[in-house]
Amino acid sequence: MRKEEIHRYLPIIILLALVTLSFFIVKPYIVALIGAFILSYILYPIHKKLEKKIPSSLSALITLIGAIAIIFLPIILVIKEIVYQISLAIQSGKITEIVTKIESLEFIKKYGINLTDLTNKFAEIGVKTLSSITVSVATSIVILFVMGFTMYYLLLNWPKLSIKIKRYIPFANKDRLVSDMADTTKKIVHGTLLIAVIEAITAGIGFKLAGIDFYLILATLIGLFAFIPGGPAIVWVPALIIRLIEKNYLSAGIILAFGLFISIYLDTILRTRIAGKDSRVHPVIVLLGILGGTPIFGIAGIVVGPLLLSYTLEILEEVLNEH
Repeated sequence: MRKEEIHRYLPIIILLALVTLSFFIVKPYIVALIGAFILSYILYPIHKKLEKKIPSSLSALITLIGAIAIIFLPIILVIKEIVYQISLAIQSGKITEIVTKIESLEFIKKYGINLTDLTNKFAEIGVKTLSSITVSVATSIVILFVMGFTMYYLLLNWPKLSIKIKRYIPFANKDRLVSDMADTTKKIVHGTLLIAVIEAITAGIGFKLAGIDFYLILATLIGLFAFIPGGPAIVWVPALIIRLIEKNYLSAGIILAFGLFISIYLDTILRTRIAGKDSRVHPVIVLLGILGGTPIFGIAGIVVGPLLLSYTLEILEEVLNEH
């Protein structure tokens, strides 16, 4: 290899080596960085309003502390209670009792569906989940610190960051692409995540009033299924059937009322009002994003997966349009 070629390719090799090393450095905190970016996007309008009255650094700090108080602390407390309820459900044998009642139904017997093995598998997954949560507490604290630290500086420098992002986008219609991506983020974060939280809280209240011991577990499932059109009914309809089998009609009535409210009003009308008329990102994108994103990003993949998949499709569409 000639000396001129070495001088030509050496900077590229060094750059690739630095990029590779940088990736492995930030790899454990990719979820924290993506989460910080998404939350900063959501919280920036609040910071911008406060910034008009107080210094920018103080505004960013207040916004960050407010986010921790309103978002993270309740999540930590709810997760703690969910872990306790999962542990209690596994130990008490309540899940097995419910499954036995379902298996006694005529149409279940007719098709010979065996739910016991499936229940045992879920119990096994539950034990593993509890163990992993316990082990990852210290890691989660570090990740939350990185997320908070990053959010503070993102809030401070959001306008400059937006300009830089636009500058490095290698497309002619970069303004339209950024606008489309921002619109997608709004649909997924506002129209899906926010609604999922509202549905989970509403379901939790309903299941608690209905006298269900493991109300937080069911409420969390409602929140997760809220990402799929019609998903909440997958949780509350079986709960309603079980209560009817038990002849607990008051509890069944409460579940029915809250279930219909969630499925008809929250999942359709309120979602449209929050995220606009076209509030649904295509269900296939959401489903594949969740299924593919959660193994990579953990629970954050519920939001990050669909977002990354949507961004990729929009960029591919832009590339095809230019060619």
